Amino acid sequence: MSGYTAQDGSWKAKEQSEEARFAHEREQQQLAALREKLEKDSAPPSNSTNSSTLPTGDIEGGYGGQEDLEDRYATTSGEH
Repeated sequence: MSGYTAQDGSWKAKEQSEEARFAHEREQQQLAALREKLEKDSAPPSNSTNSSTLPTGDIEGGYGGQEDLEDRYATTSGEH
């Protein structure tokens, strides 16, 4: 009779339902932890200024932080 328990439909259904319940509980715990972290991260700090405004200063426009790069070929004869 070895292996009969694994072939028993009611036992198999019971085991699968217990596994599904455990997986669901684990997912709910992970989701709760993620929600808590998001709430903590999205809460604005009490003593900071509004960080959504762009920094002011002498910025010439550029893209992707490349404003400070100099043009090496600006003084060449144009033969690139």
